[in-house]
Amino acid sequence: MKFDPTSAAGVVLQELTWSVRVLTTDQLQRLLTARFGETAPARSLLQRLRADGLVRIARTALALHEADGPIASRSLGGPPPDFGALAWRLEKRWRDAATCRVTICWATARAARLLGGVTKFDRRAAQLEHDLGTASVLVRLHETRPELASLWVGEDVLRRDFAPGCPVLRKTPDAAIVAEDRIVRVVEYGGQYPADRLRRFDAHFYRQHHIPYEIW
Repeated sequence: MKFDPTSAAGVVLQELTWSVRVLTTDQLQRLLTARFGETAPARSLLQRLRADGLVRIARTALALHEADGPIASRSLGGPPPDFGALAWRLEKRWRDAATCRVTICWATARAARLLGGVTKFDRRAAQLEHDLGTASVLVRLHETRPELASLWVGEDVLRRDFAPGCPVLRKTPDAAIVAEDRIVRVVEYGGQYPADRLRRFDAHFYRQHHIPYEIW
């Protein structure tokens, strides 16, 4: 079975095997709208992909926060964030997140083989909430900075294809922006990270390897 990578089905499978582990159906609809306009209804597409054994779909309740933009970033020559204030903001975000029921979708092993990607869906609530937060970053980039979304490589593909022999990826971020096989930016969806963890993130990627980063 082959898919046109520029089709709606091809984009869905590419994102679920190379970019993120899971998407809500609302996130997927936003992504498709950003790529194709109003002509690609997510639910009917998912039903076809499920019938072909390429995705799984489920309903679940979880605390969900949709990222709108970076809450901290550092570019070359820029000052460091206030790590204490950033840690407080991340903690408050998760503490205030409302629980809701959502429909989620993820790629099957068959889809990963077909696309040459990876599928590592994790049902544990905390991990699923984090993975959906990461997915919301990718969706937002498709809506606002598509040139970066097109260069996004997800954590699991980074670990498989880039980490061996790469000192930068001794710590693996949620995603990286990769241009011509070079990591030019790392992207992290902030969990309940203490200030020390944020300082270590900054020290590794920015101070040691001189790579800009964004924390959403």
